[in-house]
Amino acid sequence: MPTTPAKNLLYRAALPILAPHSRGQMTHHISGHPLTTLPNYERILAKHHVFGASLLLQEGANCALCGTSTAKPEHLAQENTRYRVASITKMATALVTLRCIDNGLFALDSEAASLLPDGEKAPALSGVTVRHLLCHTSGLRDLPILDDCLKEGKPYTELLRQPEIRACAPGQQLIYSNFGFGLLGCILEQQTGLCIEPLFQEMLFHPLHMRATLDASMLNEAEIMPITRVLPYRAGQELRVTALGRHPLQKPNPLCHYGHTAGAMYTDGRSVLQMLTLIHQRGTMDETRLIGESLMQEMTRRQSATPTRTYGLGLVILNRPEISPRQLLGHQGFAYGCVDGAFIEEETGRAVVFLNGGASEARTGRLGLVNRDVLQWALKQEMPSWT
Repeated sequence: MPTTPAKNLLYRAALPILAPHSRGQMTHHISGHPLTTLPNYERILAKHHVFGASLLLQEGANCALCGTSTAKPEHLAQENTRYRVASITKMATALVTLRCIDNGLFALDSEAASLLPDGEKAPALSGVTVRHLLCHTSGLRDLPILDDCLKEGKPYTELLRQPEIRACAPGQQLIYSNFGFGLLGCILEQQTGLCIEPLFQEMLFHPLHMRATLDASMLNEAEIMPITRVLPYRAGQELRVTALGRHPLQKPNPLCHYGHTAGAMYTDGRSVLQMLTLIHQRGTMDETRLIGESLMQEMTRRQSATPTRTYGLGLVILNRPEISPRQLLGHQGFAYGCVDGAFIEEETGRAVVFLNGGASEARTGRLGLVNRDVLQWALKQEMPSWT
């Protein structure tokens, strides 16, 4: 993934030469409202070398769903296909956390150390609150050994012992932290006594009628969209389930379950739309309030920012006039080659969910270029053509 401006420029220069092309290899299955500007969407997919995708657009009562399959490499987008949606998982984690807060298990500004097993023994957690973890201002950074610690089953305390884990004091700046969102999973298990998988089912997936799971070991892998990095592209390296994902989530383990709540949800476009709808409706679904209005206001207001990113609680806040004159709420998901995006216009409720099995990872600021182009096309061309 190109993580600096210089790397981004080099990546964009190499992309048309070295990445496989999907142009002329796409087949689409469209249900619901027809896509009146489908050729424009297909040009975006080809430009960004997208391998297999599911697109969902909603405006009022109108909904369009387009599954796009590619032939080489084969990525089939079928009606039952699930996607590993990477950091879009953080929206789900935030919603479950807010439900637990609403139920009185802890507070938004409770200190994380008091909620974690052995947390009081970790100086790196001093001053870190649940709010800090939700808006990436804990000061905790992602270390290169994070993945190895997860694979080896080491407790989260192993990472907190590393002298370089803390980049700054809590509340000082936005430092995007997958580890921080992983700690939220440990907090949830410790405070509820439930494993995160049944907890998410009870608190979010079932109430929202979502077809979703954090436990990939229980899925039929044939139903999972393979993920392929388009640059550098390596044939035969498609990923459906990670090594960590093959371990069942059967019992709570709040010392070690910090590898799922940042980016390991498997789901589909309709289910992601349900989360966006809950956020847009300020915590209500089917006339039932699931999360208090004051907590939803906290989720959707600016909590932290950098020059290229504004963040609420588990939520990206997007103000990009070239995409929409209205504020967008949602999240992106980058992992192993996928570049997913899910956003809803706060004022109108128009929603765009775009999930894929691989795409160009080039960015403008922190926004994936493919997500920018899909959002711009959907909100300024396609959905306006429906009326």
